[in-house]
Amino acid sequence: MNTVLYQCAIIIACLAIQSSPVDAAKCGLSSFFDTKNLTDAHYWSFQSPHACYYNQSAAEVCYFKVSFCHPLEIVQPGDPVPGMTQQYGLDESTELLVGQYSDLAWQGGETSFSVQYSNGTMVHRNGKMMPLSVNIIFQCSTKASWAIQTNKIGLVPIHANMDVIVDRDTGHYQFIFNYAGACRTLKPAAAVLSGGSVLLIVFFSFLGAYLIFGILIQSSRGAQGYELIPNVEFWAKLPGRIRDGFIFTMDTLTCNRTTLPVEEERRAFAKA
Repeated sequence: MNTVLYQCAIIIACLAIQSSPVDAAKCGLSSFFDTKNLTDAHYWSFQSPHACYYNQSAAEVCYFKVSFCHPLEIVQPGDPVPGMTQQYGLDESTELLVGQYSDLAWQGGETSFSVQYSNGTMVHRNGKMMPLSVNIIFQCSTKASWAIQTNKIGLVPIHANMDVIVDRDTGHYQFIFNYAGACRTLKPAAAVLSGGSVLLIVFFSFLGAYLIFGILIQSSRGAQGYELIPNVEFWAKLPGRIRDGFIFTMDTLTCNRTTLPVEEERRAFAKA
């Protein structure tokens, strides 16, 4: 019984791993480029005439789907994985896996980045079997924004100006797209500080200058010990004044009068 339960647990775990999207930290570029739109979509679709590897259904248009993080279901046998598929016309039985995800898929450049998928469907060419593969290059173009639809499926926009090269001798595809996220957002040496960090730096800078110049002035007047602290009397009385202000505020809100010790009453009367 325990053996059966153990095997069931392994099967469930494997199914969960297969159906879950790839870790976003692994399937995107976190530095300099904005890949969130690409990786959030379940998949992106586009079409290109005469771009299919071989045209089994005599269709003029080849339909493509590409996923960067989420499993992409295909008709061919095998587990769903992130990658790219191609389909001849509307015939789903002709769908092939052009390439699938690997840990080294994402590569960053100076003005572009690329995604490389390998180990696609094995095809017969020149008397031998070879796997399909694809290299997708994203070039910087500030006007080429890619918008995801409400159902998490994206259509590659027209202004992406797709260019495709198909090498039918090697089974390798190359797609080049314009993409606003390929424009570098940060310089490598640029440090970004939050507003709170700036305020803290300014505060402690003023505090340090206040103490240093105050001590120098007090020292020139012959002060020693704690008297070197600028405005020492003010700082010595500050805790008591804060307490009195707190008591006054609470008394005002509660319509009460806090009874002070006799000594403090006299001191308060003398101040008045």
